[in-house]
Amino acid sequence: DFQYGQRELDTIEVFLTKSARGNRISCMYLRCVPEARYTVLFSHGNAVDLGQMSSFYIGLGSRLSCNIFSYDYSGYGVSSGRPSEKNLYADIDAAWQALRTSIEKVSKITSPVLIIHGTEDEVIDFSHGLALYERCPKAVEPLWVEGAGHNDIELHSEYLERLRRFISQELPSQRA
Repeated sequence: DFQYGQRELDTIEVFLTKSARGNRISCMYLRCVPEARYTVLFSHGNAVDLGQMSSFYIGLGSRLSCNIFSYDYSGYGVSSGRPSEKNLYADIDAAWQALRTSIEKVSKITSPVLIIHGTEDEVIDFSHGLALYERCPKAVEPLWVEGAGHNDIELHSEYLERLRRFISQELPSQRA
């Protein structure tokens, strides 16, 4: 049973990646604490899947003050394929690559990028917004919303103003 509320659900990102053996691997990234300096790559035990482990991961990450990244093996949860030793090695490699490239992909973006982040974001620490901005070659002037958290940033007047300027001025000038 999932014993947490919407706040915890907002900290969970679930996505699929592909292993070298062609299987779709389900991944779960849990941002357990905003100031986390580390992320644990967790390979769960037999006879469970990400859904069954999510409450455990939130508690573990909170107690360790770190984020948790986990995945389902081939044939577990919604991951395709079937369990095997060869698939297991390919699965963890795919999970490791997915974990490493959340932020590395930003350097390959070729269109203008506007990064907006609240300075008081309690779910995704402000340092993540800064890191994206620093690594993005096509980033325009960012908007750091003083005092904004994770779920109230759009209530600040500068949010809409900055988006309007990006769409009406910075996007068209980049296409010329």
